[in-house]
Amino acid sequence: MQLRFVTNNLWVAEQPLRYLGVALNSRTTIMRMADGALMVHSPVQMDESLLSSVSSLGPVRFILAPNRFHHLFVTDWQKAFPEALTFCAPGLDRKRPDLKFTAVLGDAPPPAWAGEVDQIFMPAFPPLNEIVFFHRVSRTLIFTDLLFNLSQHDSAYSRFLLRLDGAFQGPAVPRSFQLLLRRKRAECRDFIRRVLSWDFARTIVAHGDIIEIDARPLVERAWRFALTA
Repeated sequence: MQLRFVTNNLWVAEQPLRYLGVALNSRTTIMRMADGALMVHSPVQMDESLLSSVSSLGPVRFILAPNRFHHLFVTDWQKAFPEALTFCAPGLDRKRPDLKFTAVLGDAPPPAWAGEVDQIFMPAFPPLNEIVFFHRVSRTLIFTDLLFNLSQHDSAYSRFLLRLDGAFQGPAVPRSFQLLLRRKRAECRDFIRRVLSWDFARTIVAHGDIIEIDARPLVERAWRFALTA
């Protein structure tokens, strides 16, 4: 697995993933802090190549499981970097009692990274309980499952399922998610307004392409259902 440079102090690693019969990619984002330490968001499976590449960047200090779905490979990273602190989304600590977490993430960054990485907890969708992050120095917004950006796929079956769920048209919130999110309109509206208050120029998603151009209007369009509710 290869580590890919995005911009100063920001890298990603990607791997194939299959979920409910749909082939997707899954992405880890690695942020380097001002003191040189690394924050690993949504860990993918570890291999020797990735371990070597990440180790060359600096010490891994934080491992983040940003929602209740993205936890499968946390153990790989904990074993590789035993000194790192591991943080999880609300409820994941109960879902995965076998994993050792330092703390549960909330609606504000802990002192350990306050001032460098901002965060917002999205409480309106308990199946995910996702935390969305903003890496200030690179002006990068980081979603996990609350935004997809898929526009091409080799599998006709996967394209069909993704189109059916409204997740194969560029940046989008799947229709199946929207059905639940619309029930809590005020919380959704508050969430996306706070996200849009950040000065981001790029959006990284766990599934699909990184948004390098028109990131703000594309995120706003994808979440229009919440803003106009």
